[in-house]
Amino acid sequence: MKRFKYALAALLGSALVASACGGSDALVLCTDAPYPPMEMEIDGEFTGFDIELMRAIADELGRELEVNNIGFDPITSGLAMESGECEIAAASITITEEREQNIDFSDPYFTADQSLLVALDSGITNLAGFAGKNLGVQTGTTGEMYANENDPGATIISFENPGDIFTALAAGEIEGVLQDIVPNADYALNNDDAEIVETYPTNESYGFAVAEEGSEDLLADVNEALATLRDNGTYDQIYNDWF
Repeated sequence: MKRFKYALAALLGSALVASACGGSDALVLCTDAPYPPMEMEIDGEFTGFDIELMRAIADELGRELEVNNIGFDPITSGLAMESGECEIAAASITITEEREQNIDFSDPYFTADQSLLVALDSGITNLAGFAGKNLGVQTGTTGEMYANENDPGATIISFENPGDIFTALAAGEIEGVLQDIVPNADYALNNDDAEIVETYPTNESYGFAVAEEGSEDLLADVNEALATLRDNGTYDQIYNDWF
């Protein structure tokens, strides 16, 4: 019965995706933007390292890429794929055993660590300095897990939308942000009111996510395309465009 239920869900999901994108040639991708430089929307178009790498993968598969900005929790829970809102997700998703209970991952395509970004006028130089202060994290992320596991007595404020974290930092609602080093470094590079004061080596690997059941062929195709892009230099070219 369970196998039939998953098969039916996959069938219905495929039909919904085909209907939403107007045909079977589109590879429908879920993401969680903005999360620069990995995923963002510029002039109505989604781009960023994750998006452009997935666009290159779609090209290898002979398909167009359609992007659905849906949020992080529906992706990591698998609900976005089960409901047919997308076939695959790219949202800087760290591969963890907990998440693998709900979704399947591609081969790793990126490695990142955690970091602590603080406002320049905060006077904070490390995580211990957040005792009694407000620390921002994104809901459901490994940054939130790290903050909770190593909490120095801060008020940890969780944001659903990753872009809202930096808005809160600029407004003085929080004194710092603990999350993956990539978006924190991008913010520090483009804003002179914040800096990274600590990094925490966690060697997290990002993977593209698909439904736990019924996406075996897609996953194999994506992994094969990813290997091709690494071999022919396309991966390095995209990487150099964003880092």
